[in-house]
Parts: sequence; structure tokens; C-alpha cells
Amino acid sequence: MAVVLSERAERSKIAHEMQIRPQRRELRPFSVGAAIGRLGRSIGQVALFMVFGLYGALMSVLVIPAYSLLVRDRMRRTRDIRRIMYVITRTYVGVMGALRLIDLEVTGLSREPPPGTLIVANHPSLIDALILLGHVKDAGVVAKRSLQVNPFTWGGIRGANYVVNADPQSLVEECRARIAAGETLVLFPECTRTADDGVIRLRRGAAHIAVRSRCTVIPVTIEFSEPLLTKRSRWWLAPRTRPRVRVMAHAAIDPAQFLQGGCSVSLAARRLTEHLRQLYVDKLKVMELARRGPA
Repeated sequence: MAVVLSERAERSKIAHEMQIRPQRRELRPFSVGAAIGRLGRSIGQVALFMVFGLYGALMSVLVIPAYSLLVRDRMRRTRDIRRIMYVITRTYVGVMGALRLIDLEVTGLSREPPPGTLIVANHPSLIDALILLGHVKDAGVVAKRSLQVNPFTWGGIRGANYVVNADPQSLVEECRARIAAGETLVLFPECTRTADDGVIRLRRGAAHIAVRSRCTVIPVTIEFSEPLLTKRSRWWLAPRTRPRVRVMAHAAIDPAQFLQGGCSVSLAARRLTEHLRQLYVDKLKVMELARRGPA
């Protein structure tokens, strides 16, 4: 009983520590100008969703099948389609900025990281992967299995030969092989978008990949000043205020340091996961305080 109570207390402590924003939202006075601006941004958001759906459908039913017939070499086909995905996602996010749907700031993240790098990021919004894939050239991403069967995304995932998270054990082995071959992988250790309570709950898959492959890990924090396309957001409704999105890469991590002392791979993965969790806590709090300014 004491052990159970201790575990519950620890989980409660972590949840409290991870809370970035208060639950209660600040009430803003009604403004006609703000309402018109929100309506315009909502129209732009819906339009871009339609463009994304059309592009995804064309990739699935036309571009990928046709290109597979024209280019038989799989490695070349994958490389070409990843470059197409890079241009498309970069353009898409750029249009979001041009339409004033978001203000994006990327700091410290290289467009061409060293081969065999694992980029791990928190996952507050639906557009996180688009931002990272539109910034890092030739990167692969670890996608959820549900996206593999989605008619708007399966074509791009298949054509670019992204990793699909279908089974935890096979995922670790496939990512190890990809990293050993020199691929740069983008992975979200939460495996889903951050819950609306602001608590980041990391799974150990990313840490196992890093520890077993001994690859360089680049942690990235993504912070939105306003909730956008979260789990509970309405996809067609823009936030009241245009979000400022800040993406920041931090110092690279060598997973070998967590294996010191002859500890097991499992323990090293647990330590690395906790290290990443604490890093996200600290960095996001600093970014939040910097955005809010002095009280």
C-alpha cells in the first residue's frame, strides 16, 4: 500500500511540475476588430485544410503510383519524394505565415544535421511534423499507424518511406537500421499530441532507439502562445489571437552517458526519458516566461 501511495504521489508531483499554463483562460473584452481578424484566420485555416486534403489525395492516387512506375530504383524514388515533401511542407508552413495564421520562429535547428541524427520534440499541435519536415532536409519521420491508412496521408508516407509505428519492438529495430544507414529521423516521444492539461507524458521508445543505436539526439521544444490544432481544438476555428510559434533546438545529447556504470539498456532508456522530460519542463517554462515578459 505504501508503494502504491508513493507512486501516486510521484505521478501527482510530475503532473504539477509539468503544468505550463493555468487551466483557467484569461477573459478578454470583446473587440469587433479581433472578431473580424479571427474570422479571417479561420477562413484561411479551413482553406489550407482543403488544400492539404487535395494534395494528400493527389499524392495517394496519382503522384506516388505514377512515380513508382517511372522510377524503379527505390532509394532514388524515396530521396526524390522526400525532397518533394520538404518543398511542399516548407511552402505550406510558409503560406500559413503569409496568411498571418501563425508567426513562426525557428532557432538553433540545422537544415542538414549530421547523418544518423535522432530529432525528438514535444508535440503540442497537429502541424508540428509539418514544421520540422519543412525545415530539416531529407528527414524521415516516425508516423502513427492511423496515418498509414488515412487516404490523405498514406501516399506521402509510403512514397517517402517514412517509419510507421505499428509495433514497439519492430519500431526500435527499424529505426536503429535507418539511423545506422545515415538517415535523420524526426520522432515525437509522446506518440500523440500533448494533452490539454499541459502535462508531457513521454514513452520510452525514443530513448530505447537512442541508447541502442548510440546516435546523436537533438531535443527540440515547440511552444505555441495560443492553443492551435490541439486534441480538443476545432480544426476550423482559429485561436482568438494569432499564435506565435517558437521552435528551438537544444544541445545535442550523447546517449552513451546514460549507460555509464554498467547499467542495463532498459535502465539507461529510463534515465534518458526522465532527462528529456525534465528538459522539456525547464525549457518550456523558460520560453513561456520569456514570452509573457515581466509580471
